Amino acid sequence: MSVDISFDKIAHAYDAQRAHPPAVSREVGAAIARVAGEHARVLELGAGTGRIALPTAAAGCTVVGIDISLEMLRVAYQRGLQHDHGLTIQGDITQLPLRDNAFDAVLAVHVLHLIPDWRGALAEAMRVLRSGGAFIQGIDWRDPESCAERLRGKLRETVVELMPNARPPGAGAAIGEELAKLGGVTESEIVAAEWTSHASPAMLLARMAQRADAETWALDDTLLEETVARVRAWAEATWEDLNTEQEIQQRFVLTVIRG
Repeated sequence: MSVDISFDKIAHAYDAQRAHPPAVSREVGAAIARVAGEHARVLELGAGTGRIALPTAAAGCTVVGIDISLEMLRVAYQRGLQHDHGLTIQGDITQLPLRDNAFDAVLAVHVLHLIPDWRGALAEAMRVLRSGGAFIQGIDWRDPESCAERLRGKLRETVVELMPNARPPGAGAAIGEELAKLGGVTESEIVAAEWTSHASPAMLLARMAQRADAETWALDDTLLEETVARVRAWAEATWEDLNTEQEIQQRFVLTVIRG
């Protein structure tokens, strides 16, 4: 059974959960613009609230953001993506309403793992990407030994224990292999930004319980309550004081594949 997430329901809270510090956003946008090229036309798949599209547009690119969620795009519009160097389209990334070879770069950040037909989405991305253009996959990386990632790992482990057949619907590590089949060549991996944040295990557990953590959005109330209880018990056995803040090393990483 795949896990279904409706982003319409959480559009109002998405930025609070996933937003980068302003300086980091600028660095990310500038890094994408350097890869895409001066005044590049960039398509972002699953653009959502414009978290990545807006700083990319601010760095000089013309960005078209497509997303299935109208509510997420409303937030992007309110934040200014429709103005200056941006445009939003509500649509299905497996059936892009766009002409062939229209973009200098196609950007995907935390979206393909949500798409059942992710291979179709990649084929469409390569169709609209000009020859020699860049497919850019972005990820938020956190130190796997940090309390944040250890708690996230335990959350995922617990959900699988309670729902053995649960899984995300779409792509995982096979994205690069599929793009290679479509003619893509991996060019580089770029650390666009590095920064340090702070949080305590107690803060992170509270965010889980309040559905402020993206990993909890698809869980019903009963499953969420049991999951958080088990993760909390594990955390209490792992750290002496759940209220002590800890450093979390973070990066935003771009993988560049040329079409």
